[in-house]
Amino acid sequence: MQPITKEVKNPWAMAWLPGGDLVITARTGELHRLDADGQLHRISGVPEVHVNGQGGLLDIAVADDGWIYLTYASPTGDGKGSHTALMRARLQENALIDQQVLYKGEPNSSSGRHYGSRVVLAADNLLYFSIGDRGHRDSNPQDAGRDGGKIYRLARDGSVPSSNPFATKPTAIDAVYSLGHRNPQGMALHPVTGELWIHEHGPRGGDEINIIRAGGNYGWPLLSYGINYNGTTFAEGTTREGYVGPVHYWVPSIAPSGMAFVTSARYPQWQGQLLVGSLKFAYVELCQLDGNNVTATHKLFDGVGRVRDVKQGPDGYLYLAVEGKGVMRILPDETAGN
Repeated sequence: MQPITKEVKNPWAMAWLPGGDLVITARTGELHRLDADGQLHRISGVPEVHVNGQGGLLDIAVADDGWIYLTYASPTGDGKGSHTALMRARLQENALIDQQVLYKGEPNSSSGRHYGSRVVLAADNLLYFSIGDRGHRDSNPQDAGRDGGKIYRLARDGSVPSSNPFATKPTAIDAVYSLGHRNPQGMALHPVTGELWIHEHGPRGGDEINIIRAGGNYGWPLLSYGINYNGTTFAEGTTREGYVGPVHYWVPSIAPSGMAFVTSARYPQWQGQLLVGSLKFAYVELCQLDGNNVTATHKLFDGVGRVRDVKQGPDGYLYLAVEGKGVMRILPDETAGN
């Protein structure tokens, strides 16, 4: 494992600028640019961020045209506390300019739990992003008219596609794409099918990998493979007609965060497979795929640390963002035997 930078102590997400520099978010509200010489630069103009429990500055994605998309815990809006927001901006030298808030969950909550949040840029000028249930499992995830516990779809300028599944329903939020989620902290497009894959935290057990369908209800909290933290049950079952079930689930929970499909020829043993970081057990999990089925899982880099993000870079290397350690590059010779 090759260290790339140790200076960002609590990285949450990473992406690459069109020129090749790496940009890294820290949950505590800092945004950094790592240049080709290995020099780290602090980027100014980051929006106001509420560092609150699991909330802070979260995911980042960069479009080919230079727009930078960020998700974060925003204290603006109604009520005390914060809610997950999505914004975009451009980078001029080391400052964000032309900032535009594209979406803000409402109402704010003082809960420090389940902000999500990942953002993925898709084809046709679209994007997807996630907001967790904000710790309000009995009110948010199953109500299409309430923010939280959802996957959202927007055009990259923040407008709502008319083809969104709830766009014509007057009691629903038109940006919602799917509902019934707990706390999605991994999201990636399948490199062959183009389908949106996510993973999300379960309670005590029941972390899931899901393939997102337009208008799909993924069951939380009515359906779950997990139980309450005190050992009691709450779910009505694990499957039900009319609801979408996971393609994979973990018991016990691994607290997944970050995910990446491996397409690079640098890692021939892993091509076509899925990598998922584990916060709880401090390793990377390799999920072997046969179509849309997870046929086996393998533990990699045991003890590396709390893996917050996993990404394949434009150079074909795989990178990990690890709490307390910074950003690391996986060297191809480390894949032998795995």
